[in-house]
Amino acid sequence: MSRTSHLVVLMSIIASAALVGTGAVVVATAHTASADESVTLRQEAALRRTPDQFVRGALDTTDDADAVTFAYAGDSITARPDSWLHVLEGDPELRAVGGYAHSGYRSDQVLHEISPVPDADVLVVELGTNDVNQAVPTRRTIANVDALVTKADAHHVLVVAGPPSDHTTSLWGADRRTGQRVLSRALRADAQQHGWSYVDPFTAIRLPDGAYERGTTPDGIHPSAEANLTVAKAMANAIEAAAR
Repeated sequence: MSRTSHLVVLMSIIASAALVGTGAVVVATAHTASADESVTLRQEAALRRTPDQFVRGALDTTDDADAVTFAYAGDSITARPDSWLHVLEGDPELRAVGGYAHSGYRSDQVLHEISPVPDADVLVVELGTNDVNQAVPTRRTIANVDALVTKADAHHVLVVAGPPSDHTTSLWGADRRTGQRVLSRALRADAQQHGWSYVDPFTAIRLPDGAYERGTTPDGIHPSAEANLTVAKAMANAIEAAAR
């Protein structure tokens, strides 16, 4: 089945003021401490939310000897069941030979888990969404990406832009939408500096302000299953181009 036919089949399946007195100061301090503890608990709960949603190693893709081989390093944009990666499992021209992606993981966590993939024509690096959410400095994310590329040891590298975001706040005090745009610029500059390829597969579903196009996301963070068909097509083309 051709790539176009594969995507058409998938498309048909998807439906879809002031305080006075010492006593007052003590109360205010206690209240602040309690609020801080509440935020910390919510942060910890958020980090535990998707502990089992991950993908590791080769996927059940084509065994065509002429297929472009690739590996992946990602977060939920790659690991979710309806992600671009799983759409490409049916692509006859691409073969996933290894990698690691985990929902909720930062770049340093994926760096820790990734294994060398010297047989991969292309390493796809889709990371940073959770770094932005948790207010990790951009320079640290870029350093982790560089270390991951070195560790993976693939022939070519494809760096992926951050996705759109409908959220301008996070539990860590980050403006997620602005942060994604800042990170994407840094990722692009890093790719250019190293001679790697770069792709923004979200252009068709991103508004000028960095938010999602209406109807293309279920939660303001991830592309919908239908939107991921568009993302997957852009990713497939970029992987093949990066391998040349």
